Amino acid sequence: MKNLYVGLMSGTSRDSLDGCLVSFENGLNVLSCKTLNFSEGYQTSEDQAFISKEITDKSIELVNKLVETERQNVVAIAFPGQTISHNDDFSLQAGSPEIIAKQTKIPVYSDFRNFDIAKGGKGAPLIPAFHKYLLSEKGTEKLVLNIGGICNGTYLKDENIIHSSDIGPGNCLLDATMRNFNLGKFDLDGSLASKGNVDSFLLEEFLSQIDSLPYPRADDLSVYMNLLEKNKKSLDGKTPEEILCTFTELTVKKIQEYFNFCGAPEKVIFHGGGAENKYLMHRIKETIKADISTIDNLISSKYVESAAFAYLAFKERAVLFK
Repeated sequence: MKNLYVGLMSGTSRDSLDGCLVSFENGLNVLSCKTLNFSEGYQTSEDQAFISKEITDKSIELVNKLVETERQNVVAIAFPGQTISHNDDFSLQAGSPEIIAKQTKIPVYSDFRNFDIAKGGKGAPLIPAFHKYLLSEKGTEKLVLNIGGICNGTYLKDENIIHSSDIGPGNCLLDATMRNFNLGKFDLDGSLASKGNVDSFLLEEFLSQIDSLPYPRADDLSVYMNLLEKNKKSLDGKTPEEILCTFTELTVKKIQEYFNFCGAPEKVIFHGGGAENKYLMHRIKETIKADISTIDNLISSKYVESAAFAYLAFKERAVLFK
């Protein structure tokens, strides 16, 4: 019986391509999850032709691995592409759903963000619908926070989405700092950040420059990369530990701000790469007084977004390519 969907995802961090094979009959059923690394230079490349070919080729490779024994049961692939730029009116993604459909012989749902914009949305965040499907329940209030390159949140009350928005930097400033100091792609467990001290002046400087951003909103990565460029002089002479510790605190402050905006709900559930940053999560637990948990008892945090896009394909909230 055809009831399976492949969900793919490469987030703003561009650290890897995640994919899962799932069914939504009788609740979420995850059959398989896999990850592929991108070629050297992909994470920081600005060559759109290279980005498009890489995300397309890797997606085909990952799909073929996931559907190896189940191809005949797959309804469609959810391919969000790689976001190049995004605003409230138009979202540009690299990658070819047409080539993926042709090579895999499986229909592809894509262009999720522009589909959402055309329906009156902002094109991001898109996963609140999946949060509602997976986590909403009568008689409870929950805040679901996804810490990817950019952090976004979904406030659920009973079985309804009360509010959702991008809320600030997640891992993007931390990862950029690691690259700028040639220390690797990310700060494992936040170990370097944990050795630093918060620079209060630098923290306030960055906070003041993003405090005017309203809710709800869809943040483009360039907002935060431009902040780094704009404040280059303020960063000069500081140790990576100081900068990482300060940027960790910036993420914590923006999460705290949205938590309070939502009325400080009793339960807060995390997923995304940032949920694996032990120092970041330690600071969040020290700052936010709530029942804090991760989504890992339902699905591995790493694959939530790929499963979410599979769900959007299941609900036909995208353009279909055959």
